[in-house]
Amino acid sequence: MKGMKVIKFSEGPALDMGTERIPKLIASFALPAVLGMLAGAVYNIVDRIFVGHAVGPVGLAAISTSFPTMLLMFACTLLISVGGASRVSILRGAEKHHKAEQALAHAVAMLSLVGAVGIAMAFTGIDTLLFYSGASEAVLPVARAYLRIILIGGPFALMGGGLNSFIRACGSPRYAMGTQMLGALSNVALDALFILKMGMGVEGAALGTVVAQSLATAMGLAYFFMKESPLRIRLYYILRPKFSVVKRICSVGSAPFIVELSFVAYMAVMNQMIKLYGGDIALSALGIFFSLDSMIFLPALAIGEAAQPIVGYNYGAGKPGRVIHTLKYALKLATGFYVVSFLVAEIFTSLFVRMFTSDPELIAVTVPGIRMSYLGIVFFALPVVTNAALQGLGKAKESLLLSLLRQVFFMFLPVFFLPRFLGLNGVWLSFPVGDICGGLLACLFLIRIIRWLRTPEARFAE
Repeated sequence: MKGMKVIKFSEGPALDMGTERIPKLIASFALPAVLGMLAGAVYNIVDRIFVGHAVGPVGLAAISTSFPTMLLMFACTLLISVGGASRVSILRGAEKHHKAEQALAHAVAMLSLVGAVGIAMAFTGIDTLLFYSGASEAVLPVARAYLRIILIGGPFALMGGGLNSFIRACGSPRYAMGTQMLGALSNVALDALFILKMGMGVEGAALGTVVAQSLATAMGLAYFFMKESPLRIRLYYILRPKFSVVKRICSVGSAPFIVELSFVAYMAVMNQMIKLYGGDIALSALGIFFSLDSMIFLPALAIGEAAQPIVGYNYGAGKPGRVIHTLKYALKLATGFYVVSFLVAEIFTSLFVRMFTSDPELIAVTVPGIRMSYLGIVFFALPVVTNAALQGLGKAKESLLLSLLRQVFFMFLPVFFLPRFLGLNGVWLSFPVGDICGGLLACLFLIRIIRWLRTPEARFAE
């Protein structure tokens, strides 16, 4: 079995995903992925810090009500990038180079198409989207100005985020981190220019994000045209689309897509409920919460992303024992990360909130809400690793089943019923209820996966 070709210009010593020690592989993939995710978190955090101080609570509420539509676009990115990257990893492990390039080219074409749809959304029905996301009359004009610019620049966000998954699947996690770092640092500088220097408010925050994402996309595309890249984006495959390839990509990516799609609906309901029980000030508090969430909660998802290509490669190479080792080690890392995140969220909450606002009323609503929301965060390590396992193994049906059960029973039901008895606190407490129950469900799936991997049936079949 040939070792995996690795980019030499940025990756250091070559790592063979079929023979290298699992801890070293996970560390090599996870550390850049976590740092890249933290860099990506800067997009959310910086926008809200600048907007919170320059525009005030109404600006934070505007970003909160724009969030569900932004998540809708992100869901489409996951559909394509997760499904496509899983196929690329498995096909490269099975040494089917041309089919891997075919999957890559189809994914790029699909991302471009979704980006075009996003531009159309910017000019049709944007007020309706914001209304159902909880925008009040006071918030709507500000939210409209922000979201329209974000949607027009949507193709860059979609392409940049999607390409990173394929860069990691090609064995270049540091390069993927570099594209995210470029975008994050550019976003900080551009927000300072557009918001503070030029006084553009929320429009400046949106424009800074779009330009920064454009730079990250350019760097991501450049990777696949370098001679050291193991894969190329071939125009030949783009111009000759095959439905069977699209179907395989979408089947694997359907689970994270539906998860994110249901989270869009969940966020719309969450915005409506939090506005009902706490008003616009609570909506602003939710905006701060999701900014911190991108730093405290989301980076552990990068551990799952890092494990996925290793799982896919070794599954394709017929090495289920290494797949099991990868899952166990990834679970330890994700759990450790969330233990630290829990302590940080509970101890330093007030300090973090004051980064975004000096409004005493907003601080009084946000601090206890955040502390309640993170009570069950440690349990989410299980869904992170289980989803990575199912996606890396190409098990679309099982991944979809887990996602639907978790979303319907452990996210929607708590946010609908808890506020009826606990008011605004019930909205915040719906997060830990979902994390704990969803984690226990994922544990059952993970045990089943490991048992299956120990059977003779656990062999790759295209």
